[in-house]
Amino acid sequence: MSNNLHVNLDQNTTPWCVDIDQSGNANHVSRSPDAQTITWQLTGNAASGSFVALTDPNPGFAWVGAAPPSGIFGSPTLSANGNQLTLGDLNNSVGTTGTWTYILRINVDGVVYQSKTTSLTATTTNPTIKNQ
Repeated sequence: MSNNLHVNLDQNTTPWCVDIDQSGNANHVSRSPDAQTITWQLTGNAASGSFVALTDPNPGFAWVGAAPPSGIFGSPTLSANGNQLTLGDLNNSVGTTGTWTYILRINVDGVVYQSKTTSLTATTTNPTIKNQ
């Protein structure tokens, strides 16, 4: 199973920030014996951009706060053109359930934008992965 998240720029904030569409609980990953894929795709006003390189000092994907235990998530990978990021998620037991906050950084027209992370408890502004 794949969890697909659409990523664009929220132009209603100052400065603009990365907006991850988590509607319909697209960020919730059900338990499964097999690894699942989470995919972030740049769309709309961010479609011409790319995720910041994962080797950058401020990479395109990073955990915020406590990182998940080892073995749950694989290493994030970027598509060849950089507009898609994927992450494997092995949610196969009670020990792999939890909610983890992350940050995304993208480059659109030479400007780097990041997802909004005002606090670790604000679910409306902090993108999360929730293993159920």
